[in-house]
Amino acid sequence: MKSRFHVGHLAAALSLVAVFSFALRGGAEAEDELKSATLLAFVQNAHWADELAADTPLSVGVVGRAAFLHCLQARIEGKSVSGHPLRVLAITGPVDSRCCQVIYFATDKPTEIKPVLQSFGSAHVLAIGETDGFLEEGGAVNLFLMDGHMAFEVSLDTLGRAGVEISSKLLRFGQIHGRSKGRPSQ
Repeated sequence: MKSRFHVGHLAAALSLVAVFSFALRGGAEAEDELKSATLLAFVQNAHWADELAADTPLSVGVVGRAAFLHCLQARIEGKSVSGHPLRVLAITGPVDSRCCQVIYFATDKPTEIKPVLQSFGSAHVLAIGETDGFLEEGGAVNLFLMDGHMAFEVSLDTLGRAGVEISSKLLRFGQIHGRSKGRPSQ
């Protein structure tokens, strides 16, 4: 009982530190750190229809802002998920559908988003973005700030077409679109 009490206080204190650090640093750097942490949570809670061979890197491509690319590299490179080392790549145009398991769109420019989304078509790629209308363009997850907190919306239909499942333990915190095809995984 005592340890649960301390853990609760620790979690509350860390939340306050995160909010204050976001307010003090303000702007894009702190927001990129929140987005990087959220992206990592999605990678940790995702399951792809195409299993990676043992020890094969799980690659995250980044389209757009170099500042986000560097932030993500600092946050996740050197870590692993389910035995797969994480690797971050810069994406500058249409891609080979096998280059990445995740592509993050750190841009709101349709001229950068559309060609990349179209280039991997039905491949098993988790597409995460940060702009209004991203789900309508064919993205699976859209991150946004709401009341100073990171929030997200998810298209279950797009995830299904991409052959990617996200744990319901994570999905319960977001806005879910397209429940027409079954239920999220446990």
